[in-house]
Amino acid sequence: QKRALLTQEKILDALEALLEAQEFEAISIADLAAQAQVAVGSVYSYFKDKEALLPALLDRQLERVEERLREFRERGTVDGWPTDQAAIPSLYDAIEHSVAGALKQIDATLGVRRALLTYRRLNPSLEVPLAKTQAEEALKAMVAQLELYRDEIPHADIQEAAKMVNYFVNIVFLDRIVFINSPVQDSIRPSDDMLIETYSQMIYRYLTQS
Repeated sequence: QKRALLTQEKILDALEALLEAQEFEAISIADLAAQAQVAVGSVYSYFKDKEALLPALLDRQLERVEERLREFRERGTVDGWPTDQAAIPSLYDAIEHSVAGALKQIDATLGVRRALLTYRRLNPSLEVPLAKTQAEEALKAMVAQLELYRDEIPHADIQEAAKMVNYFVNIVFLDRIVFINSPVQDSIRPSDDMLIETYSQMIYRYLTQS
């Protein structure tokens, strides 16, 4: 059983590596087997077809999100970085830290996110209770973070303000997922530094306006 789990993980590792440069639809089982250095039959032993890889990929991504949430719950850090007010003294710094972190996460998992978008398109009625629970926990974490800077935020309902910020931070870099290898997109997209600064300023103005 342990060997079987290791083989499955090896196949999923190979899929993630291939997804860095290709769309899920363009990857064949033969490509996957070659990347994982296993026989084609071995892939079919664990996944009945290519589409069966997608729920396994989703489970893997949800486990990673859960690990990050657990880190915040237990240590108050995100990816090893402290999030307390002593480490991030100003509201703007906290916002910029969150936006930069979102970009880092998107860039590190672009291929996986594109594949999961495909999975969602193929299964429009799919329900993922764990993802909903994680989203709710992430929102609570955002509320807790904003509460540290409450004297700078005039919004009466900090939960609604946190919901807006959380939503914005999670969608601002979606174009990178939707547009793959697009020369047009590359020609009109500002630099990462400019995007982080501009988005951070937009969120800061939203939070601090009365």
